[in-house]
Amino acid sequence: MPGSHKVFRTIFGSKRKKGAERLIVLLVLPLLSILTIAIVFLLLHEGKKVPHETVSAENPTQRPTEPQPSLEPAALLQKLAEAEALEEHGDFAAAETAFAELTISNQESDRAWGGLGRSLLATKQYQQAVLALDHACRLNVVEARHFAARGDARRAMNDLKHAIRDFRDALSLDPSNVQTSNTILFLVLEIGDASLFDRTLVKIRQADPETETKWILALAASQMRTGTNEEALALLKKAREILPPAQYQKLLADRIFSGERSQNLIQTANQGVSP
Repeated sequence: MPGSHKVFRTIFGSKRKKGAERLIVLLVLPLLSILTIAIVFLLLHEGKKVPHETVSAENPTQRPTEPQPSLEPAALLQKLAEAEALEEHGDFAAAETAFAELTISNQESDRAWGGLGRSLLATKQYQQAVLALDHACRLNVVEARHFAARGDARRAMNDLKHAIRDFRDALSLDPSNVQTSNTILFLVLEIGDASLFDRTLVKIRQADPETETKWILALAASQMRTGTNEEALALLKKAREILPPAQYQKLLADRIFSGERSQNLIQTANQGVSP
């Protein structure tokens, strides 16, 4: 029966087509489900990424929130000069912000880290200053200013032994720095290490024997040594001849010269009368 054959083919043909469609659906749906799950997982993973930390006064060693391109050398020098001008004019908060931004864009700039450390030091954020200056000292091991600034921060924290080490490193890099050499000796006097005082004095004199440093330090040394009054008086008179009056009086006002013997010698030197 021809009609029945057509009906048979139509019925079973449609069944085969529907079966193929069902097979396709059964294969595609799991794939779509897996793809959907993968997309959701990736989105969640992106959302949970820890953002970069920002450089701040609380933690100057942290990293920037957003990756920033490094400034070109000329632009970096200009920005550093602007930040250092702020520091020089005493606007330490603005200088801190400017230097901190430069440590984000140019993390290998020791000048930026050093400036940040000095700005933090000026605002009495001593621990943070030490952290920033650690970076500066590691990036440039021949810049005396970084070591001296870290020494100042450690001195403010009463970490005198490490402060002395920093100042000695600074002095080895800049032997003619009068302020650094005096600071070392005053710190040594504070911790009462006479032997270290003498060793430090000898090294400084060897490094810079012809400048006024020799006489300033010799004046301080007279308080630790057992020399005669005549020798100590000669040193006082020589320092008075070399130093400007204001610097001479400032030196004598230091507490290490507050003893009776020191005061008698100073008075005698000022009067020009031998003891």
